[in-house]
Amino acid sequence: MEQLIDCIQISLNLFNQSTVRILWNLFLAFIPLLLSFYLFRLSAIRNIYWWVILLIFISFLPNAPYVLTDSIHIIELSQRNYPQWAIILVLIPQYTLFILAGFEAYVISLTRLDNYLTNLVTTKYLGLIDAIVHSLCVVGIYIGRFERFNSWDFINKPGKVLLTTTQDLLNGKKLLSMAIAFLLIWLLTEFTKLVNDKIRLRVRI
Repeated sequence: MEQLIDCIQISLNLFNQSTVRILWNLFLAFIPLLLSFYLFRLSAIRNIYWWVILLIFISFLPNAPYVLTDSIHIIELSQRNYPQWAIILVLIPQYTLFILAGFEAYVISLTRLDNYLTNLVTTKYLGLIDAIVHSLCVVGIYIGRFERFNSWDFINKPGKVLLTTTQDLLNGKKLLSMAIAFLLIWLLTEFTKLVNDKIRLRVRI
């Protein structure tokens, strides 16, 4: 019985190491998803309020794929004094669900954008727009993870964000790492879209 209680305590302790971080990052990731349901309706009127909300959507969108970088905390926490079973049964499932939920919010947001734009632009431009969105998100992820900026800094410190971003883009090594991240996010997005389509078809059947 004591051993069971110890296992429960260890599990809860490890689980709670990331609870606040995960909840906060999921909250940020779901902001653009919720905004996409307002922005990308067929009946949406593109007035000044729509454009303002679109800017907010773009500013917060990198928070969704940003969750991919939180996988580093798995390595960080696994190096602490936790038993192997706790890492496998608690930590990895916790972060797997977290990352899947956050990235799914990104893919659904993009899918809604694509569906909306289908009535406005030709198919060849959809790929270009997706590439631009991925690129902006990669830059947002980079300056968020390594320069420690957040979405609010686009409003509070626009000059500093722009200067730092420009310097990073002119750095060859940093630009290469962004290019690799772009490729990874693009591949994961396309894979997730395929999975979503298959699930949607199965549900209809």
